Amino acid sequence: MIKILFVCHGNICRSPMGEYILKDIVKKNGTGDMFEISSKATSREETGNDIYPPAKRMMDMKGISYDRHKASQVTASDMEYYDYILIMDQNNMNNMRRMFNGNNLDKVHFLLSFAGENRAVSDPWYTDDFETAYSDILKGCEAFYRLVMDGERQ
Repeated sequence: MIKILFVCHGNICRSPMGEYILKDIVKKNGTGDMFEISSKATSREETGNDIYPPAKRMMDMKGISYDRHKASQVTASDMEYYDYILIMDQNNMNNMRRMFNGNNLDKVHFLLSFAGENRAVSDPWYTDDFETAYSDILKGCEAFYRLVMDGERQ
């Protein structure tokens, strides 16, 4: 079982979009039983909140199904448990370093790095650009999935 955790600032936009986009990819490829996929935040400010409505609307438009979601903060046990922790931007990395004193950061990867891009997934909470965020997250998830599956086949 490959365990993946998406992390963003509040766990109401980018990380749940990543979670449900990747769940959709693995389901469509018949590999859902190989993965455990979840999402969390570096902050506590949205704890308990559902996915932000514009993020839900974007996933609805793209045909991505999702469940009722309750935002939560990443913990030290998550850092131990998950194989891959996929983050969206440098602020997420800075917060992870501060929160976990550099422990297990070898598991932490910028999502778009799997697509060969050295840039952030912009936060649509601030930009109001959910289309670009969705496209970037999809690109990162597809590239991540291909890389992991290629590794599994070897």
